[in-house]
Amino acid sequence: MVFFSGRDATNFDARTVFAATFLKVAALASAFVTLVLAAIILSWQAGARISTGVWGSFPISKVLALAGFNEPPGVHAAKSIQTIFDWGLDLPASGFLLAVAAILISFSIFAASIEEQFGKR
Repeated sequence: MVFFSGRDATNFDARTVFAATFLKVAALASAFVTLVLAAIILSWQAGARISTGVWGSFPISKVLALAGFNEPPGVHAAKSIQTIFDWGLDLPASGFLLAVAAILISFSIFAASIEEQFGKR
């Protein structure tokens, strides 16, 4: 059994509060940037809808192609795995970004609860 002095426990609490604060701020900043990117994609889609009357999809595969990652893999995967992978790449980029932003916001809320728990000691 290990015993910690009051000083060691206070130092641990201070480090935990600092780490939780850092996580909270970093997650919120990342969520903000992610939401801005999702808003850009959605506004582009809305503009295309207004001008053409057709809602243009913007799948993840198109985002990767625009970023230069459209080369086919060197090794061919099994048919079922490739189908699942293709299905994932056909998901809308805006929905994916909104899901990532929601996860980042939940990380920030979790970090805020840890900050509050250890900050009161």
